[in-house]
Amino acid sequence: MSNTNIDSKERAQIILDAIEDRKGHEPVLLDLREKVNVADFFLIVTATSTPHLRALAENVLERVKDEPGMTKPNVQGEASVEWVLMDFGDIVVHLMSEEARERYKLEQFWTTPQPKGALPPTPGTVLPEGLEAQGNWSEDEGDDDDDAAFFAAADQEVEPLDEDDVE
Repeated sequence: MSNTNIDSKERAQIILDAIEDRKGHEPVLLDLREKVNVADFFLIVTATSTPHLRALAENVLERVKDEPGMTKPNVQGEASVEWVLMDFGDIVVHLMSEEARERYKLEQFWTTPQPKGALPPTPGTVLPEGLEAQGNWSEDEGDDDDDAAFFAAADQEVEPLDEDDVE
């Protein structure tokens, strides 16, 4: 008799095993159970090419198809060359090209304390004075002081413009 009541961590491990079977690069399993109620885990993986991206997605789908306790995911971006998202409900898998992973920095966003309503930084983000202005504004691992300064400045109240000062 098979146990269909496996927890999300066990299901995430099944998916991670499928990713590792197809040599997914730098897999990171983020435990979000104590942070958000959107999902228990995010699995973020780099694919080295478009065929590799598709092979990773196909292997995950094949592996979970007959696995007790696993449901068929909602898949977005199957035609994409840079990001396939597989939503299992409590586990969200992000299969990304190297460029997309660097651009969106999901690990950084989900592991850095954020003020309420914060959005991930984008390449055009304006930084507080004293921080380097670059597309990847916090590339140093563990540079929490810069992150805190950025979000503190972003969270400050903005003074309304006086209509007389606007040309």
